[in-house]
Amino acid sequence: MIFKNVLRTIQQKPLQFFSLMILITMSSFTYVSLETAISSVSYFLDDYASKTNQEDFLVVLSSPTEQAIRSMIAQKGVSVSELANLSKSEMMKQYEYSLVDYYEDKVAALGERFNATIEGRFYRDVVQETDDGTYTYRVVKQTDSVNSTYVVAGKMPESSSEIAVFKQYADANDLALGDSVKMNDAEYQISAFIAVPDYIYPVFSYDNPLYEADRETIAVVTDDVYDTLSQKQWVLYSGYFNDDVDVEEEVEKMAGISGVSHVLSKNQNIRISTVSGELIGNKLLSATFSSLLLVMCVVVIVLILKKRINADRMQIGVLKAMGYSRLTISLNYLTYPLIAALFGTVIGSLFGIGVSGYISSSYMVHYVVPKISTYFTPQILLGGIVYPILMVAVSSFIILLFLLREAPLDLMKESSHLKVSRTSKILAKLLSPLSFETRFKYSLAFRNMGKILSLFIIVFVASIFLVFASIVFKSVENIVDKAFGSVNYNYQVKYSKLINEPLGITESPFIEYNAMPLSMKNSEGELMFDVTTSFVVYGIDSYNIINPLYNAAGENITRKSQQGLIINEFIARAYSLEIGDVLTFEAKNKQISYEVVDVVDHYNGPMMYVDMNLLADDLHLVEGYYNGKWTGDRPSTEENISYIFSINDLERNIEIGMEMIQVSLSIMLIISVVLGSIIMILITNFIIDENQKQISILKVMGYTKKEVSKMVLTIYLPFVIVAYLISIPVTRGTIDYIMNQIAASLPMAIPTDFTMIQAISGLFIILFTYFIAMGCSKAQLDRISLHEVLKY
Repeated sequence: MIFKNVLRTIQQKPLQFFSLMILITMSSFTYVSLETAISSVSYFLDDYASKTNQEDFLVVLSSPTEQAIRSMIAQKGVSVSELANLSKSEMMKQYEYSLVDYYEDKVAALGERFNATIEGRFYRDVVQETDDGTYTYRVVKQTDSVNSTYVVAGKMPESSSEIAVFKQYADANDLALGDSVKMNDAEYQISAFIAVPDYIYPVFSYDNPLYEADRETIAVVTDDVYDTLSQKQWVLYSGYFNDDVDVEEEVEKMAGISGVSHVLSKNQNIRISTVSGELIGNKLLSATFSSLLLVMCVVVIVLILKKRINADRMQIGVLKAMGYSRLTISLNYLTYPLIAALFGTVIGSLFGIGVSGYISSSYMVHYVVPKISTYFTPQILLGGIVYPILMVAVSSFIILLFLLREAPLDLMKESSHLKVSRTSKILAKLLSPLSFETRFKYSLAFRNMGKILSLFIIVFVASIFLVFASIVFKSVENIVDKAFGSVNYNYQVKYSKLINEPLGITESPFIEYNAMPLSMKNSEGELMFDVTTSFVVYGIDSYNIINPLYNAAGENITRKSQQGLIINEFIARAYSLEIGDVLTFEAKNKQISYEVVDVVDHYNGPMMYVDMNLLADDLHLVEGYYNGKWTGDRPSTEENISYIFSINDLERNIEIGMEMIQVSLSIMLIISVVLGSIIMILITNFIIDENQKQISILKVMGYTKKEVSKMVLTIYLPFVIVAYLISIPVTRGTIDYIMNQIAASLPMAIPTDFTMIQAISGLFIILFTYFIAMGCSKAQLDRISLHEVLKY
């Protein structure tokens, strides 16, 4: 009988049932779509890395000294005495020993010492100007062992007129196999689509920190064509360990070898690790988002089941008097949420599987990872169907046992569930001086604290989504603004060696080195913790106005670099460092300790600053020399330049990056509005159903529809506003914690600023959602007739 009653309830109250089902559907859809896409990309990423012998590390060698060249040539059987009086250039010319020969010998020695296979990735950058724009081809030579080329489709070039490119590049430019492209002012026919494992995220230079699939591609031509290219040849040495070792530990050892500038493990190489970091973030987002939706489902279940139990109190009391146990009755009422959960999880999972292909394809636009098909894991079915059903079943069962705890006689007392609570009595006394409308409104609201709490939780969760989307939406823009908003240069130039050339009035020099933190001590001298992440230390002109440093209070702190170390917000967040703490690090094989004197307000990587002369003295460098500069004009020559970083190009790339995340953030915003509207409509309908008698009496007393609507439908407005306001510090605190955890393991973090304008905009969206929900509920309120009171 109860089972039939439940089915009849679904027919009579479809809004309640479908509201619950929609929430469960959205939860399953979110989890299954993202998890399936992430699992697919991860599976083929691992398979791709294995098949192509992806590198474990990237090693950058220092420019060889005269002694290093002499030592290498001597190892080939040349007498040391013959080399004693020759300069570096004379030795290299006389014995036909080039820089490439030195680097090859050096990596061979490293490979033998660490039992690793190391190979050079030779490449040339070809920039092609056309009427449609500028296209960059990084033409690479194929390797024999490390980072092998993966053929996605077609076959590798065999003739001088053939070329292989990224499929992402071809798709972005509507190209197919057999079509022609122009490179180096010559026409080449596309013979293959390829991928290379050392360019999963194809960042070609600091000028373009974000990949533009329609403008950039890796290209492979025949060796003969490669050798005819006139562009400057570069080389990057990568390798993998032949034994199963701790990669990070071995990389740290290798970085300490003489002649090695620095070594990056693949987990530190943004060309490889970026996709993994994003997958981890999206995996966390899918689990968090799905869990919050399920929590909202439980809140809705509480509201619906409580309303049904109150409506069926009489018959439940009779059944309990007849001997039916609370367990038996609960199991029958459990049918209602289980039907919603079953339909919701199945529908959500099917939609999620269908959409997952599009999501995983979107990864392929920004990351070059071959993908063949959708990959399923048991975890997807468990998380998308089994776990939600179990959570709904267990939570519903516990709720039912609690709601059915009363004795049969208490259940059979008519309207016993409408008794006046102690809160209502206290509120009545406090509101007695106010008007009847105000007293009626708030006595109606506080009659059921459960609904207040439920609405508060729902609005609170929806507001968290809203605030989170707002913070992240502005975060990337804030990163650039905080790092470069006050600078007076256009380019950051890094040289491959120390130089001492005259500088212009719009230029400021710096010394830049990788720094490995050794220990951190607080102001009391107590060791905080060890750090394994590499930092970057800058020696700067403490009086420079080209790149001034500002703290969060807006104070110029550049001159404080004479007193000690200035760290950025990234380091301060990730490692909980404060002013007065002492940081010890190693740079150029020298161990240095500085006291933290201030924190510069930017987040672009783990960076720290100290006076250039102070750093040069501690590193035993010649004063006045530098290996980088900030300048307003781009250098006319690239001689001895490692990289050129352009702020204008960065801002353009940031706009492209924002386009990547705007869609997902907009979806989150829409979901927040939809969820909030559904729950508010549902709760308002409950209020109207339970208070039809009071509403009818108000109409009999002469109150207009507008006046009744104002008294009944706006009673929860203060609680909605309070829930939103509380969500702001909670969300910021949560994001702060998450960012601190991420920053401690990955070189990334975002500012969590939330301005007054953002807060007001968010409040406007919440109020807009609230009044939309109230407008939808007004139709039900207007349908209550004057003679409704006669039914009671």
